[in-house]
Amino acid sequence: MAEPQAQTGDQPEPQAGTALSRSVRIDGSAAEATLSGGTLAWRPSGGGGERRRLELDSEVLGVRVEGRALKVATFSSGDEAGAGRSSSSSSSRRPLARGGGRGGGDRRKGEVVVEMESEEAAATWGDAMRDHLASLGRPKRLFIIVNPYGGKRGGRRIFQTEVLPLIEAAGILYTMQETKHRLHAQEIAHSLDLRKYDGIVCVSGDGVLVEVVNGLLQREDWNTAIKIPLGIIPAGTGNGMAQSLLHLAGESFSVSNAVLAIVRGHKRALDVTSVVQGKIRFFSVLMLTWGLVADIDIESEKYRWMGSARLDVYTLIRVVNLRRYNGRVLFVPAPGYEGFGHPVEQITGCKSNGDSTGVQGDRSNDCDDETCAYADPSIDETDLEWRSLDGPFVSVWVSGVPFASEDVMTAPEANFGDGYLDVAIIKDCPWSVVLGLVFQMRDGSYVKSPHVEYFKVKTLRIEPGMRVGSSGKGGIIDSDGEMIARGDGSHTGDEVDHLMAYGPPIQLTVDQGLATIFSPR
Repeated sequence: MAEPQAQTGDQPEPQAGTALSRSVRIDGSAAEATLSGGTLAWRPSGGGGERRRLELDSEVLGVRVEGRALKVATFSSGDEAGAGRSSSSSSSRRPLARGGGRGGGDRRKGEVVVEMESEEAAATWGDAMRDHLASLGRPKRLFIIVNPYGGKRGGRRIFQTEVLPLIEAAGILYTMQETKHRLHAQEIAHSLDLRKYDGIVCVSGDGVLVEVVNGLLQREDWNTAIKIPLGIIPAGTGNGMAQSLLHLAGESFSVSNAVLAIVRGHKRALDVTSVVQGKIRFFSVLMLTWGLVADIDIESEKYRWMGSARLDVYTLIRVVNLRRYNGRVLFVPAPGYEGFGHPVEQITGCKSNGDSTGVQGDRSNDCDDETCAYADPSIDETDLEWRSLDGPFVSVWVSGVPFASEDVMTAPEANFGDGYLDVAIIKDCPWSVVLGLVFQMRDGSYVKSPHVEYFKVKTLRIEPGMRVGSSGKGGIIDSDGEMIARGDGSHTGDEVDHLMAYGPPIQLTVDQGLATIFSPR
């Protein structure tokens, strides 16, 4: 297909929706430029030289016009930043990066300056580019929650040096608020005027995102509130949600790639899991663990000053001094997984129809005749065929997304919005075997071990027991980095740490695609 011929200043402007073509100067050099179909392309004047292009959707942050100059803020890979890329290059040819990505980790911000022959031409091209970017559904206003305490306490720095320059270049208006205390993000989400924003972004680890989801679902207008797109920019210890999103999109793990996912405005459905014990309930979006993994996550808090390295250090300590737990896991298998476990008779319900509390037990689910906070997915348990696995167990890991942290793939077959939970159970085995499984968690291959049961479920119930060899010490149950039950006899003085009792059944039920999250694609 022939390219449109360059227009002169005396020719009329083309109608909206048609290609724009002009003789311009790009970064000081004479060029023939074309704007068509979401692509800005150019080559040096005279017909020679390499043709270069910028894809507005994936490589352009924003556009501004200053007189005759059209300034295009770019976000491209390597030496392509700020200069476009040749028409012969393709993202599919980029070498695979860590985590299965296609090399997005080295993107950097740049700028292409297009000098037009008149201010009117610059305004026309600027409007056309902005209209195209707006048609992609990009957010215009964001509420950004920054946790300055997570990980190595780098949230504030990450926001100022890595997030803010890209947000501003994209022309996105924002309100930023730092969390001051535990549950602050939940309080913010519960009272925020959502009409003012196109999304809520968390610059944090996974815990703040979980708080936001819980805050939204405790609102009386939860059914509309939970539809607001959520974003996560990694600034914590684990960063499992950010890694899961980037990995599934074939992108490498980086703050800049996470920001770009939000700027571009692509979205995907996110399952939300109700975790219930009697009248107590909260909501999870990442994982629930019991046994080895929970012990490591919670007990390693004493090493938090080490950042993510604390998990590696305490993993070795806990594996060498391996604990095993009695108990039972009951579940309703997803289609194709009916062969796991043993059939059981119909079991009684695990939850109550009475009042229930939010994630940290601080808000009642008070209803009137018309309004009420979210009350769990409806399931007729009389039609469910339950199965069970009996302990002792080393670890029980229930995941809604593939990664628990940047470098730990919990559930290699997990998928966003599929309506199922992935369960990985490490059965009783020697500590030396467990150590080998830990190394295999980096790529998820540990699930292939004969010592691991890996399957998908619609709903699941944990009946935790005592440690093997102890009649008085149980374990820890941890959801999305927060301890919800502890049976080892220790006390922290913080009642929130013991939202649920250790011993009575805890049931997890997934609500398919209840929430929405910004995604790279």
